[in-house]
Amino acid sequence: MIINMFKKIFGTKAARDLRRMRPLVDRVNELEEEYQKLSEEQLKAKTGEFKERLKNGETLDDIMCEAFAVVKNACRRNMGQPISVCDQAMTWEMIPYDVQVLGAIALHRGNIAEMATGEGKTLVATMPLYLNALTGRNCQLVTVNDFLARRDSEWMGTIYEYLGLTVGCLQSEMRPQERRDMYSRDITYGTNSEFGFDYLRDMGMALDADQMVQRDHYYAIIDEIDSILIDEARTPLIISGPVAVSTHQFDKMQPLVDGLVEKQNALNARLVKEGREALAKEDISDEAKRDALIKLLQVRFSMPTHKQLMRVLENSEILKAVDKLEMEVRSDNNRGMLQDVQDDMFFVMDERQNEADLTEKGRNAISPDDPDMFVMPDLLEELHKIDTDDSLDEAGKVEAKAEFQKEFSEKSERLHNISQLLKAYCLFEKDVHYVVQDNKVMIVDEHTGRLRPGHRFSDGLHQALEAKERVEIERETQTLATITIQNYFRLYEKLSGMTGTAETEANEFHQIYKLDVIVIPTNKPCIRIDKEDVIYKTRREKFNALVDEVEKRHQTGQPILLGTVSVDDSEVLSRMLKRKNIPHNVLNAKNHQSESETIAQAGRKGGVTVATNMAGRGTDIKLGEGVADLGGLCVIASARHDSRRIDRQLRGRCSRQGDPGISMFYVALEDNLMRLFGSDRIVKIMERFGMEEGEELQHPWLTKSIETAQRRVEQHHFSIRKRTLEFDDVMNKQREIIYGQRKDILLTDKPKDILFGVVEEVVDYFIQQASVTDADSKKPFDVDKFIGSLSVIFPIELPPGEVVVDPNTGLPDPDALIKRVTDRIESAYDARNKHMDDEERIWLERRMALEPLDRLWQEHLYEMDHLRSSIYLRTYAQKDPLVEYKNEAFKVFEGLLDRIHMETARSLFTASVESVSEFEDFFGNMPQELVHEQFDQFGDVDYDGSGVQQEMPENVVFYKDLPPEIQAQILEQARADGIPDDVVKQMPIALTPPEEPEPEYYEEEPEGDDFVPFTYRRDEPKVGPNDPCPCGSGKKYKKCCG
Repeated sequence: MIINMFKKIFGTKAARDLRRMRPLVDRVNELEEEYQKLSEEQLKAKTGEFKERLKNGETLDDIMCEAFAVVKNACRRNMGQPISVCDQAMTWEMIPYDVQVLGAIALHRGNIAEMATGEGKTLVATMPLYLNALTGRNCQLVTVNDFLARRDSEWMGTIYEYLGLTVGCLQSEMRPQERRDMYSRDITYGTNSEFGFDYLRDMGMALDADQMVQRDHYYAIIDEIDSILIDEARTPLIISGPVAVSTHQFDKMQPLVDGLVEKQNALNARLVKEGREALAKEDISDEAKRDALIKLLQVRFSMPTHKQLMRVLENSEILKAVDKLEMEVRSDNNRGMLQDVQDDMFFVMDERQNEADLTEKGRNAISPDDPDMFVMPDLLEELHKIDTDDSLDEAGKVEAKAEFQKEFSEKSERLHNISQLLKAYCLFEKDVHYVVQDNKVMIVDEHTGRLRPGHRFSDGLHQALEAKERVEIERETQTLATITIQNYFRLYEKLSGMTGTAETEANEFHQIYKLDVIVIPTNKPCIRIDKEDVIYKTRREKFNALVDEVEKRHQTGQPILLGTVSVDDSEVLSRMLKRKNIPHNVLNAKNHQSESETIAQAGRKGGVTVATNMAGRGTDIKLGEGVADLGGLCVIASARHDSRRIDRQLRGRCSRQGDPGISMFYVALEDNLMRLFGSDRIVKIMERFGMEEGEELQHPWLTKSIETAQRRVEQHHFSIRKRTLEFDDVMNKQREIIYGQRKDILLTDKPKDILFGVVEEVVDYFIQQASVTDADSKKPFDVDKFIGSLSVIFPIELPPGEVVVDPNTGLPDPDALIKRVTDRIESAYDARNKHMDDEERIWLERRMALEPLDRLWQEHLYEMDHLRSSIYLRTYAQKDPLVEYKNEAFKVFEGLLDRIHMETARSLFTASVESVSEFEDFFGNMPQELVHEQFDQFGDVDYDGSGVQQEMPENVVFYKDLPPEIQAQILEQARADGIPDDVVKQMPIALTPPEEPEPEYYEEEPEGDDFVPFTYRRDEPKVGPNDPCPCGSGKKYKKCCG
């Protein structure tokens, strides 16, 4: 109350910011009038003038108004000029309004500009991008898809290029050389995935500075920032490769779980029938009524969306009674009652927590002959029993431990697979949460309704869905490089964004990204009519009333955009519209190919478009001729979304730039939002008025009650994202250290200095290990232990007499000893590599520094994945998972750094050009998988345009997973080729690769039956990577034409 009073008196921060920006807009307009007098050459020369002034010490804020005025004048001079955008002829018809200049100032200052649909956010971004690009650093605009990136870069590129700046656009099919060219330009457009994956390849996988494509992370404007930084905030960008061995048991467990679900369905049908018939009796006793309600509650516990149950709960009295009983059962005062109620079911599920679990009855149904199948032994206790078993020798104990751990892992995997299969069957609906296309399970974005090709549910859930739908179960993958969207965009020095719906998430933007939301007024007053929500008891009543409303408005010729929250809803409504003979277009996750075109035509007279709530985002709907006289576009939503901003986005599709329009929402008490988070107030009102089937409720108080339910969901989701960020920050700090080391290695001209910095660290570690901490010891420093440790890593001889110790303390001078030992190691190293020229030596040194770092970091990511997935078990010991995760992660990372130092030091005298080349070639050809597409390490995109991941070779294993006899053969062959054993043991092995036929080349198009293809044969000997290049440059082949 007090806060609202102060807001009325002093206004909000955003309103005060707007008042302070108004004089700047006036100044821009004054300057733009002056620039109209300049010649075209004088206006274009302003770009060079601004750059020079920045070099001489002026700031971007000093020249902001002048730069914005130049952009505005450039737009004016291009009016009526023909341009080409996405191969379509267009005419430039835009000059920034005053409100667009306001938005540009907000973006330049690092804020989020909330601008209504149709206010020209694409043009707004040109002003701050032009201004910040004058620094000479790469500025970026982030879009939600490739089409918008290409469209906006070509469209706005008209102004950038007119003023002398260069503009580029990232597309998914580009090669590394093309990407480097795009980043070399002043302004680059692209999607968040393209920018993020380029960062991962640069920082996590590049083997040379020439393979890096990005320049830096200076300034970015994120279009539809709420979609990217809120909806996709927790989405990790992952480059992954296949694991050595697949351990899942989904194919074996699926028939068992499938049968269990059928049994549960049959049981639920019987319970609902018995409960409904009992409650229908007029003379039912209290005890019989309670038994009937318990049966309905049991069905709700196992399958809360069971269709027969939903029909029974349409009766408000029964619904209220079941709710009251559930509260009683879950009460702490009735401990044990919950388990008694659930024991009759095969499994139970919790929709809010997204969890499903077997009951004792379910466990017996799956495994009637093996009661111990679901009993996990105590790991520490069992290992202790083996250690204390006197009947076993050391070899026997090792074998017994290995056998027990194998059995333990198989049982853990089996239980995990069953749990994920239950979730797949009970919590994830086909055509709602996912669709099946081309024998693949494709995720449907819950906010946009778009397919997310390449995305996979984590923790084995996606494989469970593949087993459920009986499509091919893809192999598990191992993470090679990863970063979340949240953490990627926190890398930028300066970040801003624009959207039509950010105000409801202002608190989250400020807390996580330190971004303030400024609501920019519309250029023309919005005259949209927002009707109160229309509320029905059931979905059936709601859909019938909605279709009747569509039919009535369609007869007048008014265009209608019908928004849905799922593929299932859109298809149900489409069938109902067909029965009414109403022509319409359907746009959902199954047919998004022509999204922009379909949405753009939604404003034509008589048009009816069924689309998910955020379909066509970024595309304006322009009204057809005569539509304004009919009341404009009518937006009808079939349900309220969990998030208020998604609903606001849908409302905003009509009434752009002062056009008329109307919006209305149809809600049912059966909708997920109302069922899980809704208020009891609506149910009570319906009971009080004794509403009959088909009757509706409509009142401002009810609309506010629904918005309150949405706030609860938003707060719930925010708490999850914030908690996730705290976990991600742990990995993010580790990533910054590792990627910082990689960047130093890639960019330095003297990798030898880095290598011997590591050597000094290792020698210092050996000195500390050899120093005896016991005060009673007669030898505070163990010289023999120190020399022995050195000899294991470095092939040098260090006589004990050269280790000088202080006679008083018995300890050596660590700095002097480190220098003496390091000098000797360096002498031996130089002698070993004296035959190499400088170029070859630097190449080898850089690989020696990168190889152990990359290999061990990837193993570390795999280990951290397991730690993250298991850390929540510590809650059973009353421990905070986040604190435990931080402690464990620190220990693991500390060990990682030590191993990297040791492996790097060891490689000084074991690595050779040939061995490193072999490893690099294999590493570069490993199958890798991205979130959206699959790429080679730095090569071509392996993408067929269907949005489906390509198959990964299954012949890739690791040395440690091979049988001993195969390991021996590989070692023997590797030694013959001069590859050190320690390198081979860490290499992934490609077994029996398919033979590739020689390519066939045709001189001309084949004609007739006499055409015989000829096979190309090499006339000259094959040129090796280290041979002189045949072109005569004098360089090695791999550094020249190779």
